[in-house]
Amino acid sequence: MDRYRSVRKTAESRFTEKKSEFISVAFPCDSWEEVKEAVEALRKKHPDARHHVSAFINREGNVQRFDDDGEPKGTGGIPMLEVLKKEELGGVGVIVTRYFGGILLGAGGLARAYARGARDAVAAAEVCTWVRVAKGRISVPYPLFPKVEFELNSGDFRVTGKEFGEEVVLELILDPSEQSRLAILLSELSGGKIDIEIVGDTFAEDR
Repeated sequence: MDRYRSVRKTAESRFTEKKSEFISVAFPCDSWEEVKEAVEALRKKHPDARHHVSAFINREGNVQRFDDDGEPKGTGGIPMLEVLKKEELGGVGVIVTRYFGGILLGAGGLARAYARGARDAVAAAEVCTWVRVAKGRISVPYPLFPKVEFELNSGDFRVTGKEFGEEVVLELILDPSEQSRLAILLSELSGGKIDIEIVGDTFAEDR
């Protein structure tokens, strides 16, 4: 799998329905374990909340999980999971925390509220497409560094790290077209002395 739809960032939304307050958070994540850890953090942050309902789909879409956390079966996690599926999202977790306001919402009301919480949080977290990119490393002699850095910035290359030692080591993420473009640029700047070392891959937002 080289691309998938997910959310760009962690984001929160809130609304009140018949005196029950719903606090929703959506976030990029790779596993159900991460969602469970986030739920535990929210239990500490909101100790008086009645429920922390969660849903998750992995990047490939073949792992789907939910937890109603004490809400009636089918009224919490499943409606939230359906929101993620309808949006065709992966690599995403959603948690909706509920402070009970004393008025029963009924099964239909609960399902609608939890679905709304998931939709609102996903919208706040901003849906985008993530693509597989290469992780590259280049070592630049200090005399060439100012010029190389300027050209990298001018060419809109994505530098993710810098390390200053005997030379300046730059870490970048690159899609296939950027790899060939960068190789040509570095060869021209250094007379063929600087090469790209590909050290792995990761996912980054599609540009």
